[in-house]
Amino acid sequence: MTFTQRLGRYVVGIMIGTLLALFFFGSRSCTQWLPNEQVRQFLGEAGLMGDERTRCLMRCGAVNMSDLRTLLEEGRIRYGQSDVRNEQGTGKFYRIEADDRAAEFVVTDSTTAVRNLQWPVVPEGCDCP
Repeated sequence: MTFTQRLGRYVVGIMIGTLLALFFFGSRSCTQWLPNEQVRQFLGEAGLMGDERTRCLMRCGAVNMSDLRTLLEEGRIRYGQSDVRNEQGTGKFYRIEADDRAAEFVVTDSTTAVRNLQWPVVPEGCDCP
C-alpha cells in the first residue's frame, strides 16, 4: 500500500468520523464544561445580593438586578484580580469586567454578594459612597 492510498483512507476515515460526531452530537455545545462557565453557574445559583453601595445604586435607579445578572453572564472573569483561594481572609471573590462596568462577586454560604461595583452612569441626585 502506497503513501497516497494510506493518506486517502485516513482522510475518508476522518470525514466519516466527523459526520458521525455531527449526527450524534448535533448542535450541543461543550462550552458549558469550561472553567469560566462553571464559575458563572456557581455564582448565579445561590442568588445575588448587593453590598451597601450596590443597594444605594439600585435605589437611585442606576443599576438593577438584571444588569448585575448580565454582567455576570457576559463579563470577563479576571482571575489575576480575584481571590479564589481566600488568601486575604475576606472571602472567596471573582472580579468580573465588561466594557466600563465591573464588580466583585463574593461567594458566601447562602448567596453571592456583589461589592466594589463600578458603573459608568450614575444619576445626578444619587449620592452613593
